[in-house]
Amino acid sequence: MMLWWVGNAVLFLVVLPVVLILINRTLTPVIDIRRHARNILANVVILTGKLDEVPELLADTDEVVKQVAAGALRYGGGVAKVAELH
Repeated sequence: MMLWWVGNAVLFLVVLPVVLILINRTLTPVIDIRRHARNILANVVILTGKLDEVPELLADTDEVVKQVAAGALRYGGGVAKVAELH
């Protein structure tokens, strides 16, 4: 019967605190990861709301690129004419 009490004392004084420490060391990073994952999810939701404007912005960009290309061709043609004169 005495060994039973010694076994219980060892269980409560050694094994149980070690188990609790290991659980704490495991759960702390898990909780941090969960918090970071929620923050990432919230930011992704905000970001996807911003992506709705992208097709319109790309259409504007395409128009500007066409205008710049036309201007560059006119400039290049003018430079070619000047180069032929000299």
